[in-house]
Amino acid sequence: MRPVTAGTSAAPGSVPSVEDAGQPPDGGGDGRGKGAAVAAVLELDDVHKEYAGVPALDGLDLVVEEGELVAVLGPNGAGKTTTFELLLGLARPTQGRVRVLGGRPGTQRGRVGAMLQGAGLPDQVTVRELVGLVGRAYPRAHRTDDVLARTALTRHADKVVTALSGGERQRLLLAMALVGAPDLLLLDEPTAAMDVASRRAFWERARESVADGATVVFATHDLAEAQGVADRVVVLADGRVRADASPDELTHHGRDDLEEVFLTLTQERTSAGPDGEDR
Repeated sequence: MRPVTAGTSAAPGSVPSVEDAGQPPDGGGDGRGKGAAVAAVLELDDVHKEYAGVPALDGLDLVVEEGELVAVLGPNGAGKTTTFELLLGLARPTQGRVRVLGGRPGTQRGRVGAMLQGAGLPDQVTVRELVGLVGRAYPRAHRTDDVLARTALTRHADKVVTALSGGERQRLLLAMALVGAPDLLLLDEPTAAMDVASRRAFWERARESVADGATVVFATHDLAEAQGVADRVVVLADGRVRADASPDELTHHGRDDLEEVFLTLTQERTSAGPDGEDR
């Protein structure tokens, strides 16, 4: 397991230009070929991202390996959402390099599932129809009914989206992320609006995905969730990695709990994006 570390930037002159950011290596592709090896599931190398000149990420370095369940923990504005946007190819870094499953973000079709904050859903489509529609876009999708069962949505399958509670809507977003049988799950504040029982069931499903060979990375500001669920916790503040270790390792050095560690590492809040939202 990694030691407790603080994020550092690469040496001057070692950072690729933004034109090269996120590009696959020579001979790259999606890494699916027989015998193909991917060094890491996720790689971010001295990544910077600015919005109207305001830094949201300021030299972020992060590597996630296959089969890990990683919590990205930080206060509002720490850079969690921005990081996920870069990993999904929804934004490009101002500087630095991003790799997802060995290639450019947004090009690994059928291998990445995601839950994002504020994701829009069509109102008058049923749960079953929506999960089935998403599944048809992926070459190795699970059966719709199997995914509905795994996410405790079977009895809600014929409800339209507008009839769902907040927790049911979150479970629907999880079902949509899982149905494609992804190698990587990116979950941004995934258990918001869920009660305790729903959260427990949610993380059981996530651990099943890890057991099936997937890698799960989730963003949260919930300290108890990060400590109780993750194998590894990455603490972000001011757009940089402030610590990276297992929950036990983070609390090993004379600290009583993760909350004390978190408060020590994040005394100064990061700058927000231009719209003032959590970026």
